[in-house]
Amino acid sequence: MLQWPGRVQHAPAAVSGPAPPRRIVALGGGTGLPTVLRSLRMLVGENAPEDSITAIVAVTDDGGSSGRIRSEWHMPAPGDVRNCVAALASDASPLTQLLQHRMSGGSLDGHTVGNLLLAGLTQQLHGDFGSAVQELTRMVRTGGRVLPATAQAIHLKAEFESGEVIVGETAIAGRGRPIRRLMLEERARPLPEAIEALVNADVIIVGPGSLYTSILPVLLTDGLAPTIYGLRSTRIYVANLMTEPGETDDFTLERHLDVIEQHVGVPLFDYVLSNSAPIPTQTLLKYASNCAQPVLRQSAERMYGQAAIVERELAWQVSDGKLRHEPAQLAEALSDLFEQDSARRAVELHHAS
Repeated sequence: MLQWPGRVQHAPAAVSGPAPPRRIVALGGGTGLPTVLRSLRMLVGENAPEDSITAIVAVTDDGGSSGRIRSEWHMPAPGDVRNCVAALASDASPLTQLLQHRMSGGSLDGHTVGNLLLAGLTQQLHGDFGSAVQELTRMVRTGGRVLPATAQAIHLKAEFESGEVIVGETAIAGRGRPIRRLMLEERARPLPEAIEALVNADVIIVGPGSLYTSILPVLLTDGLAPTIYGLRSTRIYVANLMTEPGETDDFTLERHLDVIEQHVGVPLFDYVLSNSAPIPTQTLLKYASNCAQPVLRQSAERMYGQAAIVERELAWQVSDGKLRHEPAQLAEALSDLFEQDSARRAVELHHAS
């Protein structure tokens, strides 16, 4: 059984005992999912089995290097997948830093090496993006699995409150208007390995990440949300620290959860993990100048439907002034939630018997 330490160290911890660690699946994209993956590496340690951590990653990005590659080679966006591979990569791998290197000058200007590697592997494997990702994780020696939510080159489509319909993630994010409904332009088939990972998971984590461009694109993939709903796994939603201008202006914590449930049709979570760490005034002012504010609860209720709302100090400030979840604190909070849920289930089982 996986040893979930009471206090998580900043370096990945070793796993003790002969039993395999528990299986954890994390879903999302952007900068949020890699942070979760780094936290999970602290929990399971460097030598855990490959299937102890599985990331299921959004592939709808159509901007920057990812957008150019998906347009020119007709493949899913590689950028979020690359970031997750780097987050799970062994520190000893010589490729870890190279994956994130961004080319400067010439015809490859702006491309990251990891994106180009995924494009090359996809071509070499006759267009099989899922296998290309698996091959890259093998080459880099990751401490987990990374799976694209789908192997199709799908696009997002949004209907705004005005009735206007826009296609494309970059165009949607740049519109800066309230979204009524987000959709995938076509039905997206999940990888069988993604469904299998969810079915075998002890813990499922969604978020943090952009609600409309990282979280929902994964959950709208055929079969993923219904599978999560039907499981008895411990299901955790990690809330964003701040709202996003043009996407979630003035959204409370409950509004984020409402939007997810409205889109997938069912409640998905047992726990909602929210930040309670104080944010420096100067940081708040900087975010406010860009029309962003902390994601706060609307009410003092400790429950949202079936989900318990748990507040922990999770925020930290990085050098560019942006707030991020602190990986070690997030790891400790996730560990505590799992222990809490295990105790609850043990009590339920005892009463049932």
